[in-house]
Amino acid sequence: MKPQSSSRIASLRQSAFTLIELLVVIAIIALLIGILLPALGEARRSGKLIVCQSNIRQFGTAAGTYASDFEDRIFAFTWRPETVGQTRYNDLDGPYNSAIEAAAAQAVDIFRRRGDREDIPKINGWIPHVYYTHLVVNDYLAQRLPEKMVACPEDRPRLNWQDDPRNNFDNGQWEPFQPDPSTTNKRWPYSSSYRPVVAAYDRYQSNSIKLQGGGNASRRIQHFGRRFNSYSVPATADLGNLKIGDVDFPSGKVHMYDEFARHYGTKQYYFLDPDAREPLLMFDGSGNVARTADANLGWTPRNPTKADYLIDYNPNPNDAWYAPPRDPGGDALAARYNFTRGGLRGIDFGGEPIRTGQP
Repeated sequence: MKPQSSSRIASLRQSAFTLIELLVVIAIIALLIGILLPALGEARRSGKLIVCQSNIRQFGTAAGTYASDFEDRIFAFTWRPETVGQTRYNDLDGPYNSAIEAAAAQAVDIFRRRGDREDIPKINGWIPHVYYTHLVVNDYLAQRLPEKMVACPEDRPRLNWQDDPRNNFDNGQWEPFQPDPSTTNKRWPYSSSYRPVVAAYDRYQSNSIKLQGGGNASRRIQHFGRRFNSYSVPATADLGNLKIGDVDFPSGKVHMYDEFARHYGTKQYYFLDPDAREPLLMFDGSGNVARTADANLGWTPRNPTKADYLIDYNPNPNDAWYAPPRDPGGDALAARYNFTRGGLRGIDFGGEPIRTGQP
């Protein structure tokens, strides 16, 4: 083999990186990665916010078409205590003892038909309106359950639950970030991040608003005690069959909201935290991002003259899918658009709260 000339060897040496040059290049790359990663993370968060806004606007579109098809009705469970013959499942057929029992039967009927979950039994002592009113939209749109539209893209626990519920959720795949997969808890993969305000399905939230105790005020749904995830429903409650026309301030009254603010910062907060910001669906079908502190204070449904309504957000530490409270053991949070003063006749944004005898 012919030996290389000294000029050739010198050329090779001149084209090689020195150790110092290599370290400089690595440092520059590391610096660029450090600059770009936060930007990429922010881009991902922004993208998820856009998807979340799209989800909630789809609910707005569905609410509008539903109202057009059903005499201006706000979507909600439609089975009443006297309803019979609306299901092919004998164990779910009416008549029922209450509006709550009728709605629970309707929800399970939808699980079975739209989610192929005939293993979910009739559920007693359950208030389906809070996390499951969206099922009426799923059924109206003939959607297969579980449906991703009902989950915020930042709601990772709920999206996990939707992933093959029979083989994952039902077998405790996501514990401790899921409820205990008992027979009745099999409903959780079909729940939604987005919740309608109570006035969207409770007629007495908006009727005879100036009564303090007794009369219609005593028939309103409110929290059991001040617990955030426990509700007291009077036996005389009148649920469903409300109309869009019942809303006095459609652009200023919230229709649906996420239980948690998920899109700003690295932590999630309960939606009533004053600094929470999240997408909201208004009754005119628009979707807006708003700060909780900018909303009017809510009311105590059975005591309309009270200035505010305080709610304790203290989730069980074992329920790891709930966001931890920002200030454990701190002050209770004031209700806002979830219990609007005056119900559908009230306003959350863009105007003063209506007068119901409060100071």
